[in-house]
Amino acid sequence: MARQQNKALKKFAVTPLHIVEDHNEVVPFIHRGIGSKHLPVEDIVFVHYDSHPDLLIPCDMKADDVYRKDVLYETLSIENWIIPMVYAGHISHIVWFKPPWCEQIQDKEIQFYVGKCNTTGCIRTTCKENYFVSETLYCPEEKLENKKKVKLTVLKIVPNRWEQSCNDREPASSAKQGIKVDIDIGTSLSTENDTCTSDQSENCNKNRCDDDNSGQHTKRLCTEELKMKNSNSFSNNDIMTTSEILNKQLEILHKSFCDKHFILDIDLDFFSTQNPFKVMYSDKIYGMLKDLYKFDKPKNLSDEEISKCTTERQKQLSELKAVFYSIHQDRHAEIDHPRKDLILILRDALFDKEESPDFQLLHDAGCTCDDTELPHHVSSEGQITLLVSAVQETISHFHKPVMITMARSSITDEYCPPDQVESIQEQTIEMLQDLYMEINVTNDYEDEDENV
Repeated sequence: MARQQNKALKKFAVTPLHIVEDHNEVVPFIHRGIGSKHLPVEDIVFVHYDSHPDLLIPCDMKADDVYRKDVLYETLSIENWIIPMVYAGHISHIVWFKPPWCEQIQDKEIQFYVGKCNTTGCIRTTCKENYFVSETLYCPEEKLENKKKVKLTVLKIVPNRWEQSCNDREPASSAKQGIKVDIDIGTSLSTENDTCTSDQSENCNKNRCDDDNSGQHTKRLCTEELKMKNSNSFSNNDIMTTSEILNKQLEILHKSFCDKHFILDIDLDFFSTQNPFKVMYSDKIYGMLKDLYKFDKPKNLSDEEISKCTTERQKQLSELKAVFYSIHQDRHAEIDHPRKDLILILRDALFDKEESPDFQLLHDAGCTCDDTELPHHVSSEGQITLLVSAVQETISHFHKPVMITMARSSITDEYCPPDQVESIQEQTIEMLQDLYMEINVTNDYEDEDENV
C-alpha cells in the first residue's frame, strides 16, 4: 500500500529549501508538502542535524490537537515539534546527527512507541531514556492509545583533526581534512532485516543528480571533490581510511531507508551553539539552579522504577514552579519548600543583579538542568568549516531529499551565536548547492535589518 501511495506522489522540479528562524516554524512547510502530495502521509524519514534533539513533547497539549493545525502551531516550540508529527503518523524514523559536544542522548538505535495517554489525553512515549524521563514524558505502553512505533538513530559526527582544532585558536589550516564518525552502530544496524530494493540510478550527470535514489553517485562526486580540495593538506591514504570507516557505517544506515522519502533538516546551531542561560546567568546562579533542579536517575529500567521516577520528577518540578511563580508575584512571598535556604540565596542573588528578575524564565532555565546541560560550544571559524565539510560528506551518502528545512535559531534564544549565523548560513547553502547543484531557497524569516 505504501509503495502504491509513493508512486502517486509528485516531484518538485527543484528541491525546495525553507529557511526559518525558530525551528518549529518548519512544521507548516512539511504539512504543505504532505498536502500537495510531494511527501507521503506516513513513513517519512527525518534526517536532523542539530545540537539539540528537539524530541520533547508539549507537556499539556492534548494528543487530538495534532489534527487541529491552528492549535498545534500555537503550542509547538523549538524543543518539541518533531514527536507530534510521529504521533500524527507522518514520521517513522528519526536520524539525529549531533556535533562532537552533545551528549543529551548517547549514540544508539532504539525503537519505541508514541501514543495518547489514556489518563491525561496527552502525548507520551514508552522511551526510557533520561532525556524523556526527566521531562516526565514517559508512559507505560499499556496506558497508551493510538500507538505509533518510531525508530530513533543517534549519531555523533566528529571531524578528523577535531581535537587538534580545539587546541588551536584558529585552525584554518585544518579545515576540510576529511571526517570520521565517532559511532559504534555496526552491530545494531546490521541486525535490522531491512533490505534495499530500490535501484541505484546511474542516469546522473556532473551538474545535477535528478534521481531520488542517487546516493551512491552523489557520494562519489562529493568524495572526489573533497579529495581535490584536500589534496595539498593530507595524504590520499588518510582520505581512503576515513572514507572506508564512514562508508561502512553510513551505508548500513542508508540501507534502512534508501527506498523511502526523507526530509533533510539542519539547525545552524549544529555548527556553533551557546547555552543562553549560561550567557544570561553568572556561574554562581547557574550552579544553584543545577543543584535545585538536579535529576535523580532511575535505579533501573523496570516500568515500576521509571514510573516512580517520573512521578517524583513531576512533583519536584511542579513544586519549584509554584515557588518561583510566588516569588515572581511577590518578592517576600512565604516559601514552603525543603530547599528553602538555597531558594532564598538564589532569590537574593537575582535581585542583587537586577531590579525585576524574571523568575518564570528562571524556572524554564532550571528545567534544562537534568542529567545533562544544554550544549555550549561556540566554534571557531576553522571548526565551523570542518563541520560543514563533515555534514556534506555524510549527506552525500544518501539519496536526494524531498525537501530541505533549515533553522537559524539566532534571535529568540540565540542558540546559534547571532554574530556567526549569517556566515554559517552562507556556507551551509553553498555546501547544499555543491551537493544538489540546484535548490530553490526561500527565506521564511524576517530580516531584522528591514525592521529597524
